[in-house]
Amino acid sequence: MRQVLLINKDPDMHSDLNSLFQENNYESVILDEVETGNEALRKVVNDSYDMLILNLDLPNTNMLGLINKLRLLNQDLPILIYSLELEYIFIKRYLTSGVNGYCFFKNGDVGEILDAAVRISTGKWYISQEMVELIVEKALYSKKIDRFDNLDEQEFEILTHLIKGDTVANIAKIMGVHLPTVSVYKTRILDKLRITSLLELKNIIKIPLLSES
Repeated sequence: MRQVLLINKDPDMHSDLNSLFQENNYESVILDEVETGNEALRKVVNDSYDMLILNLDLPNTNMLGLINKLRLLNQDLPILIYSLELEYIFIKRYLTSGVNGYCFFKNGDVGEILDAAVRISTGKWYISQEMVELIVEKALYSKKIDRFDNLDEQEFEILTHLIKGDTVANIAKIMGVHLPTVSVYKTRILDKLRITSLLELKNIIKIPLLSES
């Protein structure tokens, strides 16, 4: 692990993580940083990185699309994602979309991100304990089907922006589609999840929405 790219808009994260690398005998690590997905794609094309650390709270970003594009550019590049909120549905989808690890960035614990980065740099996986517990709980005790699995990539990505409160116009811009297309997807998403409104969706998004198998 020599050159790491951080995709993030938090002004303190780069300095905190860089200091932690230095304090833990990783002086040779060069921590580069960009603030948008497009900048990250250009960097990966033009430079050689050993790892990518991605903040899931990056605004105005087609996150699944970004992960897929990064994978197409470099199939073997280790990708570590992190977020301030533990939202099972979203994290589960990202973990099955080509990333190598996930950190629940609780209480600003940069140390866990360092531990995760070191682990996945050796070819292993890393998932925060809180997320592991949710995965195990669902695997052992749920005998139902997760309705969110029925959403395709476009539908799921639009769902993430609807939850954040983005307007249809902004979602269309992020996704690179026309306004009516987003409206069609919104209707399709609600139908697939068997709900009638975004308010209802926000009430159940923190846990998997299940249906009888």
